[in-house]
Amino acid sequence: MKTASRPPFPFTLLWVWLVRILPAWCGIALLIFLMQIAVSSIVHDNANVRTFLAFLDMLPSIVKTALGGDMLRPGHVPALLTIGYQHPFVMFLFMLFAVGAPTGLLTGEVQRGTMELILSRPVTKTQVYICACVLTAGGMFALVLAMFLGTVVAVQLYDFGEPIPLDLFFRIAINAGLLASTFGAFALVCAASFARLYSAVGIAVAFLSVNYFVSITAEWWPRMHFLRRATLFYLVYYSDLYSGWPLRNMGILALILLMAAVAGGIVWHRRDLPL
Repeated sequence: MKTASRPPFPFTLLWVWLVRILPAWCGIALLIFLMQIAVSSIVHDNANVRTFLAFLDMLPSIVKTALGGDMLRPGHVPALLTIGYQHPFVMFLFMLFAVGAPTGLLTGEVQRGTMELILSRPVTKTQVYICACVLTAGGMFALVLAMFLGTVVAVQLYDFGEPIPLDLFFRIAINAGLLASTFGAFALVCAASFARLYSAVGIAVAFLSVNYFVSITAEWWPRMHFLRRATLFYLVYYSDLYSGWPLRNMGILALILLMAAVAGGIVWHRRDLPL
């Protein structure tokens, strides 16, 4: 008696989903890339830097905290360049993909009724979930590499008057990729858990927004300092990336990412589909 064999991996589904999210990814990647060029165009000129910092001093202090805090000062070129890596607009773009990709691929397909058609083919629910994981994590790391590429191009375009340590920005990019992918993994849990797109997106956005708001507020308001460790941003913002690779914090982030992805897979596997 022959036992049922596992269906081959659905590369066709992976390709179809890739083509679907690629235009949005390209648009987000282009904006992030151009953001690094724009920041560099300001930072390379000392007069522009002084004007920019004077403008920041006129705004509420929490704004400067969100962009880098006390590290933002004339002459500290690498710290000034990191503005493009932690600017709220860049954070928003990462959140847009981290939340939109997994919820659109899983919850969106369920809500549209097309998940039933997908699962009628020789493909398992686990394979469908793995496709969403690959595209989410791969997309996030590709975005941070586009961000790093923006810095590389900017270094060629502008004269900063000193060598720019590109290895520092590569470390920042990889750690940012781990952080963004971890939020993407949480969005996968939401996508696997909810039948309606607005529910999955709402919970995922709320989780990311609370983490970001608490991390910035805790740094800006001394009485809230004790909450810094309660956010995932702590594992990147408080890593000494200037000295080398923060392997401990990277390991913690990778473990959280893996646990969230596995939890989402378990929920998705046990969930009754189609709904």
